[in-house]
Amino acid sequence: MLCAKFVGAVALFGLLVLIEVSQAYKTVCYYDGKSFWRKDVIKVSAEELKPALAFCTHLVYGFVGIDADKFKVKSLDPKLDLPESKDVKGGKGNFKAVTALKKAYPNLYILLSVGGMMDNEDPDKYLEALEKPKSRTNFASSIAEMAKQNGFDGVDLAWQFPVVNEKKEKHTWGSFIHKVAKTVGITSKDSKEVEHKEQFTALVREVKGVLNANNCPYLSVSILPHVNSSVYFDFPGLQKYVDHFNLMVYDFRTPDRVPKLADYTSPMQFVYADRLNWQNVEYQVNKALALKVDKSKLVLGIATYGRTWKIEKDSTKSGAPPVTADGPGQEGTYTKTEGLMAYYEICPHLVDNTAATTSLTLYRRVPDSNKRLGTYAFRLAKDDVKGIWISFEEPETVKQKALYIKQNNLGGIALMDLSLDDARGMCDAQKYPLLKAARSVL
Repeated sequence: MLCAKFVGAVALFGLLVLIEVSQAYKTVCYYDGKSFWRKDVIKVSAEELKPALAFCTHLVYGFVGIDADKFKVKSLDPKLDLPESKDVKGGKGNFKAVTALKKAYPNLYILLSVGGMMDNEDPDKYLEALEKPKSRTNFASSIAEMAKQNGFDGVDLAWQFPVVNEKKEKHTWGSFIHKVAKTVGITSKDSKEVEHKEQFTALVREVKGVLNANNCPYLSVSILPHVNSSVYFDFPGLQKYVDHFNLMVYDFRTPDRVPKLADYTSPMQFVYADRLNWQNVEYQVNKALALKVDKSKLVLGIATYGRTWKIEKDSTKSGAPPVTADGPGQEGTYTKTEGLMAYYEICPHLVDNTAATTSLTLYRRVPDSNKRLGTYAFRLAKDDVKGIWISFEEPETVKQKALYIKQNNLGGIALMDLSLDDARGMCDAQKYPLLKAARSVL
């Protein structure tokens, strides 16, 4: 079986169609397959993806992982991803349900993503997998085989590298600000950074070769939040094999990393003197360009979810960040994850900042008139009910970032992920408003 789109695409649509697709701004739409298991109106299966796909150039199915023994790729949820078999009872076959969407959307690239901070079984194995030629070969051959068997057009490598931890630091924003708590340590410093950088390039080269041999040649690489791009990514060496890079410029501040301080999660520019200067979109883009990435291959990641913190009665009444906080905000109604709310969980509860409210279900929305930091919303604590502070993207901020991409001739935009955009039109009956906002500019 050959990987899908590249077989017969030229005959059906002509070489010019493929050229036009490659030259357009990319709209990379990540899809968290586990959203299939969500209940009722927030379940997102292949069927619910259809209204989005006319606006996507790439659909990325996430995520698969690798084993810690032979470093071969593996499904992290076989019952979801794989079809019914003697080894998989009740298999849903979601891999092939998603790749079958190419029949209706033949110009859509559908990729299989590995890593992405979803494979939590000893992430150090992603470094170990790089260190031996046999391990790299095992990974490359197994990911190409999985892509081929399930009809994917290629692969996205969202490789798990050690992250830069938040430093414990003093702030001068006012006496009400406490010291920022040290983040939970995720990994220790990598003592083999130089070797791992070279080995990752070798892995990418081998993966590209095996994908080409299996007629599913598309390859993208995702730089995950808080990974130092200069340490692990040799862009000039990589980009001869990589079709595009997804630079995930969000989650600069999260309630897990900075539990005692609610703050903007993905500002466009560096504004605060005491904030770490790399925690903004503009810095990360300029850094990648200085490292000689081809700007036409640089795609900016945008989160379709908000990060939330609990706030106390003694927190600022205006909601203006930075705000003293008490860890992650309460879990969303549907996503059930502390410190995170899908856009569809936020938007129905927003009211204009000028609207006075004492409601325990409504959040005052505060836009950014200078278009430098982003939108936030909050609800003050009342009685025994803790308040909440939310940093999130909305259609207007997505448009601003899409315009930045256009003005700087970058490669496009990547949404993480479709299942947390408003797939059912719960906000205003419009499905996928964040995705459509991006495409209205690009």
